[in-house]
Amino acid sequence: MRAIAALPARVRSPVILLGLAILLATSSRAAEVIPPKPDRYFNDYAGVVPKAAADRFNEQLAQFERETSDQVVVAVFPRMQSDSDVADYTQRVAQAWGVGQKARRNGVVLFVFTQDRKMFIQVGYGLEGALPDATAFDITERHIKPLFRAGNYEDGLATGVDLIFKAIRGEYKGSAKTVAEQQRGGGAFKLLPFLIFIIVLIIISRVTRRLGGYSYSSRGGGPVFIPTGGGWSSGGGGGGGFSGFSGGGGSFGGGGAGSSW
Repeated sequence: MRAIAALPARVRSPVILLGLAILLATSSRAAEVIPPKPDRYFNDYAGVVPKAAADRFNEQLAQFERETSDQVVVAVFPRMQSDSDVADYTQRVAQAWGVGQKARRNGVVLFVFTQDRKMFIQVGYGLEGALPDATAFDITERHIKPLFRAGNYEDGLATGVDLIFKAIRGEYKGSAKTVAEQQRGGGAFKLLPFLIFIIVLIIISRVTRRLGGYSYSSRGGGPVFIPTGGGWSSGGGGGGGFSGFSGGGGSFGGGGAGSSW
């Protein structure tokens, strides 16, 4: 806006002013970066908690989805990659990640920016009744903030997660599987017709050989089928008890609150 004020009065026409305003707004938005969707529930990009604690948080969040179907994600960044207000920026990030189920819109994301000393709880449409703005603000201001000020990020995050759990538990019922686990199960199910086809071919070849028909092997040992190409994998989410995160298409309308420390 300073660039606009510095223009001579004779060139400050409404058209020019509008054009400059659009250019400045576009340049500001172009500098914003939306982080890619994480593959974990607990994401410590700032390195504020030990790995063992991060893994423990991740499993707690995954288990909570199994029990309730609610997806709660934690993302700790060094700083915001946007000039926008923290509420607006985190809403766009949560929306891009699709946290929560599409039908229930039951996602929650706790964002923390350590260098900016800001945090915000984004609440999906379907949980705004269970976790209203006042409750989200109480969690960040009265419970997490004092621990962050003392440099105790692990306890602050543990407290925040626990209070979010208590607020939203009971709103929905889980299916005992996360979205990621359901997707892996669906992928295995799609292989079933192919496996049945292979088994049928093996049976037919053996029956044909016993009846004196043609054999696919010069040694009479029956055909050997070797699956080729991609698509064969263990379907694991990282192994070793790791629970991977996959968004379910949830949406956010600006519900939630945050604090600075």
